[in-house]
Amino acid sequence: MKRVWVLVLFALSLGGEVSAQSLETLIIDETKTLEESVCVEVLARAMVASGLFALEARFDIPLGSNPPGKQYDLIVIIPEQIRQLWLITADVPARLPELFQRALLFVKESAGQIYSGTSSCAARRAVDVADDLAPALYATVLAQNGWLR
Repeated sequence: MKRVWVLVLFALSLGGEVSAQSLETLIIDETKTLEESVCVEVLARAMVASGLFALEARFDIPLGSNPPGKQYDLIVIIPEQIRQLWLITADVPARLPELFQRALLFVKESAGQIYSGTSSCAARRAVDVADDLAPALYATVLAQNGWLR
């Protein structure tokens, strides 16, 4: 757990202001336990503190159309049972702008520390649309329904 707080303190030291060059990000926390939700919160706080993300959150994957019309650059899904974090973008990371690539790397590194299995957070691995089929399928559905730009 000490490692997690070091990461959060490091991220806070970078400055937590949302800049004009931040990614509109939706975090979807499907976990059901308080312990897992706290781990998601630690990740979210680190992301906000980095200044790379403007965050919103919900507890379910929006599979229908997007009535409010707000689109996101990045959607992070933390599934309940699968030990992964899905990083959903409109394209494969190699073809995204440098800001996206930096942001994805930050999430993967942060998740690697938070979900290393050595803290109270169960081991999880962050995967993007190029790493696994699940994020790629969700990217297709979420983009088609207006949630992802």
